[in-house]
Amino acid sequence: MNVGSGSTSARPARSSWEWGVTWQNRWLPYLLTGPVVLAVGIGVFYPVIYVVNLSLHAYSPFFGPTMRFVGAANYLRLIADAEFWHSLQVSAIWVAGSVIPQFLLGLGLALLLNERFFARGVIRAIVLLPWVVSGVVTGIIWLWLFDGTIGVLNDLLMKAGLTLVPVPWSVQPASAFLMLFVANAWRGSPFFAIMLLAALQSINPDVYEAAMIDGASRWQRFRYVTLPLILNAVIISTLLRAIWTFNYVDLIWTMTQGGPVNATRTLALDIFKVAYQDGDFGFAATLAVALCVILLAFSAAYWQLNRFTSRS
Repeated sequence: MNVGSGSTSARPARSSWEWGVTWQNRWLPYLLTGPVVLAVGIGVFYPVIYVVNLSLHAYSPFFGPTMRFVGAANYLRLIADAEFWHSLQVSAIWVAGSVIPQFLLGLGLALLLNERFFARGVIRAIVLLPWVVSGVVTGIIWLWLFDGTIGVLNDLLMKAGLTLVPVPWSVQPASAFLMLFVANAWRGSPFFAIMLLAALQSINPDVYEAAMIDGASRWQRFRYVTLPLILNAVIISTLLRAIWTFNYVDLIWTMTQGGPVNATRTLALDIFKVAYQDGDFGFAATLAVALCVILLAFSAAYWQLNRFTSRS
């Protein structure tokens, strides 16, 4: 009769090789990625916590280092601030008027660059060059082109007989917005071209061949084959570009500085002016928190809307 019959047998001892494999599979990835995660976490969460804390204080470094706790006073001031609601409305116009043309131009460029033609690689590189140019340089280039006295655009319009006198583009709100939209579309459309071209090139050509065999026209292939297959790239690229455009300051500051009469003063530019011109860092932090909340709400709503659209 075996001693201890009915009881489970003892586990065999693990070899050093098995312990090494287990350690590598379980703990080594955390050890390798831990410092990076910690650095990114500090770089992201510390500024957020600092700004939220600053929004609860009255602080102006121009008048001394003292911070005075005011609680929710800055947020109550924000709700009653007419300039905040005006800048929020301007930001909505700025984002819609910038992202929609950029997307349409980028989609057209992506469809064109996806075709086979001579020197396609060189033309792709040329098309993508505006995305490399900084916002300040872009603003200076287009500010000279739209200049009311020596601008190239006014010269072309006058030579074509479309106007008898130079157009003062930066004087009227509508023309000032047009300047910004054109400059931002020139710089931002290559981003959409890159994203959508990558999505187009991932589509299997057999899908188009099957659609052609079924008698689908070019428009039907685009509507029922291309668009559904690049929808994820469209969603991600438009969402990212909308967030970036909402936070954009350098192009607007270079071209209009928020004028004329604050007509192009977006919320991001409002934060910049309140902080660095007025010296009210506490209220500027409150505006920044509001901007972050708005962008989070917009991103969540946009993502849910597109998920619902893709399901239907």
